[in-house]
Amino acid sequence: MSWTSSFKNYCAALLFATALAGCGEEAKPLLQVGEKAIPFNLELLGGGTGRLEDYAGKGIVITFMSSWCPCSNESLPLIKQAYTKHKDAPIVFLMVGIQDSRSKFEGFVKKWGVPFPAGYDKGDRIARDYGVSSPPTTFFIDKNGIVKRAFYGNIAKKPDEFRQWVEEII
Repeated sequence: MSWTSSFKNYCAALLFATALAGCGEEAKPLLQVGEKAIPFNLELLGGGTGRLEDYAGKGIVITFMSSWCPCSNESLPLIKQAYTKHKDAPIVFLMVGIQDSRSKFEGFVKKWGVPFPAGYDKGDRIARDYGVSSPPTTFFIDKNGIVKRAFYGNIAKKPDEFRQWVEEII
């Protein structure tokens, strides 16, 4: 095997491992269940700013996603379904784009027709504050701003639990 072939195989394996890591449930956030959610300002793709304090008194589902992540793509239909079911309830769904270029994340939001607020986390600063190391990661925050649950990975693999977790914060 030539050096070039070995290098190409190594690069392919590294890329594959990196993509799988984005779907892992191994990472643990700095922000723990039972703690107060960390305030942030997120520039929303449709204009304006999403601030945690703007959602006071409502449950909040915050999902950190990336366009390139297969698990983000698989999770989004279930999240959209929950949004549609609860759009008149005191709950907010918010998507935060991480580990992506702004243009790719905007394309991802457009492709899926995301009906709830989405913003791009330039430099992944909010993700770092929340301890998010890979997408998708979803936080369930109650109306008092307390983190009730955190899920790391493909939420589509836990549809019943996801629905229950959403109900718990309404």
